Amino acid sequence: MRTGDLKTYLERQFTLRLNKNQAEELSRLFFEIKKRENLDDSQIIRPMTQNEKIRKISGKEKFLAIKKELIKMRFPLSSQQGQVNPREVFLSRLKDPLADAGHPSSIFRPEKIFVEKKAKNSYLSKRFQEYFPNVPAEEIDHCWEYPKKNVFRLEELKKPYVFIVRENWDFIRPCPCTKDHLGCNYWIFNLGFGCPFDCSYCFLQQYTNFPGIVLPANLDDFFFNFDNFYDRIKNKPIRIGTGEFCDSLALDHITGYSKQLVDFFRDKNVFFELKTKSDNISLLLETAAAENIVISWSLAPQEKIDQEEINVAGLKKRLNAAKKIQDKGYSLAFHFDPVIHSNDWEKEYRNLIEEIYRELKPPFRWISIGTLRGTRKLKNTAEQRFPQSSIFYGELLLGKDKKLRYPEFLRKDIYEKLCALIREKDEKTPVYLCMEDADCWQVMDRPMRSSREIEDYLCGKKQN
Repeated sequence: MRTGDLKTYLERQFTLRLNKNQAEELSRLFFEIKKRENLDDSQIIRPMTQNEKIRKISGKEKFLAIKKELIKMRFPLSSQQGQVNPREVFLSRLKDPLADAGHPSSIFRPEKIFVEKKAKNSYLSKRFQEYFPNVPAEEIDHCWEYPKKNVFRLEELKKPYVFIVRENWDFIRPCPCTKDHLGCNYWIFNLGFGCPFDCSYCFLQQYTNFPGIVLPANLDDFFFNFDNFYDRIKNKPIRIGTGEFCDSLALDHITGYSKQLVDFFRDKNVFFELKTKSDNISLLLETAAAENIVISWSLAPQEKIDQEEINVAGLKKRLNAAKKIQDKGYSLAFHFDPVIHSNDWEKEYRNLIEEIYRELKPPFRWISIGTLRGTRKLKNTAEQRFPQSSIFYGELLLGKDKKLRYPEFLRKDIYEKLCALIREKDEKTPVYLCMEDADCWQVMDRPMRSSREIEDYLCGKKQN
């Protein structure tokens, strides 16, 4: 039922007048309840029409009472813990799904290649020309010319454009962590922006106003800047890696990044991590391994992969790739992030963990856990691009950081149970939480109170 029709229906059923904002809020609640509970409008309305308290009041009080009842239906688990604060409920105006969300095709092939003049003779430009000789290439002064001359539309987010650039500034940065949450002092080797995969929960959907994938061609400058950076921090052990704004291996057969990265970092006093959802490991298998090189996979139950991730390798393919990598001599790590809550989440993750430990040998370098979270903009964007997905209609409320998160009681339950499932199989692998506060850390088998503690834990330093 559209907002206007629902407004008329509610006004008739409850003898009240709704203004535009009130109608849109109720329409949003109806929409989300239907998505998560598989109910129709009449099933949602019926309990309220039988509520004597609602029938006796009038005006704004009746609207507020109806909204309160709908919030209870929309957030049943949170409501069982106590009254949900309406200020924590994000109710944006409904937008129609995109007619064409522009999801990428299963085989990556660029539609056009843009090459900055300073990168035109680079090895990366030559590799793309060799792989895609019939794809038109255009020389540009700077990649940011494109969005200045072309108005970006959300439908173009995954347009198969490649921008080969010479990076000048953004080489290494600290991993961002939300205020009042514990970080792990991870560093990002910022090797690319954009991804040929498409996941409903990916924060890049709301983070960028740029189509396609940006790839730097000047790896030597990255290495030079790393050496200067590492001298300044006194050569202490750190964790650093790619994969924050791109998938580390999805295009590795073309970019050839991994060989150069492994050779550069193998003798450094760091743990260098390549994160992926692919099984694109051929170049890594051709390269001499090192234990300080960590190849990690983001993992989810196959049910969630099927529902929420496009073009990625399936679970079995990722685990098969991980086994080959482990046999080669690299270190392994895994990321359960985001964990998506559902009625069957615990069963799904138990099966996932059993499969990991059936196929691979612990201990691993680390395992991270993080629950679904995102900005308000991400929810709106994902809703337009992934109308079939229901994950943002889970019990997501505005948290202290103004991101949509599961309430603390639910996150703690997830973390405690997942940690216990892992510890049934593996007592040695460090398990840590991603972007969580100290309170949530207290349910873990090894509670932490500071980012420094977490960093020492993951780098293998002994605690005093």
